[in-house]
Amino acid sequence: MLPDAYLRRVSAKAAFATIANDALHTVQGSSFLLFCHDDVAPDPNAVRLLVEEALRSNAGIVGPKIVRWADPSRLLDVGLAVDKTGAAEPLADRDELDQEQHDSVKDVFAVSWACMLVRSDLFVALGGFDPAMGDHGADIDLCWRAQVAGARVMVAPEARVRHLEGGIEAPPAPPETLRIEARNRLRAMLKSYSFLHLLRVIPQAAVVAVVEAVVAIFTRHKGEASALLSAWWWNFKRLGELRSLRRDVKKTRAVPDSEVRRLQVRGQRAG
Repeated sequence: MLPDAYLRRVSAKAAFATIANDALHTVQGSSFLLFCHDDVAPDPNAVRLLVEEALRSNAGIVGPKIVRWADPSRLLDVGLAVDKTGAAEPLADRDELDQEQHDSVKDVFAVSWACMLVRSDLFVALGGFDPAMGDHGADIDLCWRAQVAGARVMVAPEARVRHLEGGIEAPPAPPETLRIEARNRLRAMLKSYSFLHLLRVIPQAAVVAVVEAVVAIFTRHKGEASALLSAWWWNFKRLGELRSLRRDVKKTRAVPDSEVRRLQVRGQRAG
């Protein structure tokens, strides 16, 4: 199929963020990098359409329309909106019937790394994915930092990708996954806002976390409550690391937070 392709085997135990960052050292001279999970199948013209849109719109990151593996008429992802605390909200309902209602090319806050095209120079400038985030939230974090750097993040729905795992109804996330997701949302927020904006957002985010934790306790979701509160302690213990990460973000900052916030959704944490 691809006789000239270079195949590099990596540890099966490594998280996707770490594996993807291998491209920082092994891929040279390419204009774009395409990151895909191993359970996706792009349509034959999907990659070409992503590249064409990136060039036409001068975008830094472009994502496709992601649909069910067995039933491509059902939508799984056409981009993500993110609130001020880093929680993601899909722009299409899961399993929504695809009637071309989401087929316009548009700017979004983030796209899924199940399949995303990233401009190579942008990926290098941002230092790749945050390996500390493992398999949870590093795609949103990368898109957030790209927005701060002034890059456009877009979805090109003409490019269609089938996703196998995304079409399986998963059981509720275990407590450990909830903890990782909560701490990574907070980590992305703490390192991506400018200092003055962070001073305004931290109290709001703390109040939201406490309120949601109380609601979770009363609705007998103690695992979620624990995850929300422990996320703050986990990040507090890593203030030195966060300061370094904030300096890295500051080096690439090209637009104010007010500009970045234009694609964020209002209100509290999305589901």
